[in-house]
Amino acid sequence: MNEIQQFGMRPDEKIFDGVRINYSEYALSLIREATKSGYIDDAEEAELKNKIFNGLAMVIDEYTEGKSTSVSNEKANDLLSSYLYNIDAYLISLKDPMKAFCELRDKTVTYLYDEGGVALKHVMTDCTALLFMNKKNRLPGGSELYNRALDEDIRAFTRAYNIRFGAHRNPVVPRYKTALSPRSSGVVRIKKYLTNLLAENLFCRCYDSDEVKTVIAFEVLRAQDMESAVGNLYVPLLRCAVICQFLMPGVPHVLLSEDDVINAEGLLDEYSPDEMKTVLMAAFTRLPEENREYHKKVFENEVSGIIHAVKFKTLRTLLAYLPKNAGGAANN
Repeated sequence: MNEIQQFGMRPDEKIFDGVRINYSEYALSLIREATKSGYIDDAEEAELKNKIFNGLAMVIDEYTEGKSTSVSNEKANDLLSSYLYNIDAYLISLKDPMKAFCELRDKTVTYLYDEGGVALKHVMTDCTALLFMNKKNRLPGGSELYNRALDEDIRAFTRAYNIRFGAHRNPVVPRYKTALSPRSSGVVRIKKYLTNLLAENLFCRCYDSDEVKTVIAFEVLRAQDMESAVGNLYVPLLRCAVICQFLMPGVPHVLLSEDDVINAEGLLDEYSPDEMKTVLMAAFTRLPEENREYHKKVFENEVSGIIHAVKFKTLRTLLAYLPKNAGGAANN
């Protein structure tokens, strides 16, 4: 009798509570955790794993249209990854680890594979909606990479993506990078990318479009001067928005003058690094609340760079701003 049964609990009540499931190998992770909890024994673990991996023959048969029972090792591994990706997509879509495990136990691999394809088509539909929302909230004066990502890259991905035999692949990767990079693969990665991009676009849309356009133009010009590629456009706006809130709490600006930057540097330099972080995070809390968790993760990655720039009097190299006496947050 295992420990769960010994204390009179239903096995399905505690099996996945507090467990960190690996979503990149969801089905196998569920099996592993079920074994560790004592819900299934080693024999059933082996049986379930065999059930999953034996399904590869079905995929190979479909891929070769019944003309061959074997493919190269490289192609077999590729098909296995796509097949597992489909199964995981279906199980994850159930949004309940115990329900997913029961499906894994009770349903055939053909059913799981086919339902995975259905789940991934829903994700593709979500991507279409997200792309539309991103285009609707496009940044004014966006960089070439930004515009090509919206206008070309996502559509190219959709055309090249193969749910049945290449679900885990990213045939096209957007050239423009979001502040936080998605860690998934396949269409799930694209959905996360578009979700991140929308959070960034909506943040920038909270501010005056002329101010946003000016900051972006400054970043483009700075990249040209440094003979480098234009990077993410939201991060500079986020930095400027926080400094504006530090200088003028509650006033919704994103555009700084050179004098603003000099004033901010002098004021922040009065604090220790820990105090400076506290002050900057307090300024951050006055930013728009939508997608707050995303913006917080990004700014937490940026705050140490701001502190370092203040310490070494190089804040002007980190912020976009207008030339001296041209206006800005502190002068408005």
